Amino acid sequence: MASDLSPEYLKVKLDINKAPWYELMLLPKLGEAKAKAIVAYREEYGGFKTMDELSNVKGIGSSIIEAIKDYIKIGTGTADGK
Repeated sequence: MASDLSPEYLKVKLDINKAPWYELMLLPKLGEAKAKAIVAYREEYGGFKTMDELSNVKGIGSSIIEAIKDYIKIGTGTADGK
């Protein structure tokens, strides 16, 4: 049931350091596997500091970063407070 979000439906950007995988998977070009990979990466490395750091996640390349950049933000810390 995953469907791409469009800008008019997403009024608040998702914090890539806090959003759960099931919210991330709704972003354009992301599915469950890539969303879970983003969460696993941030749990292992303590979160993202830049948008470009997303390219370190397996399966996430420049075309995906370009597709999701308008829907996400880089907040401080992670969902578990680190």
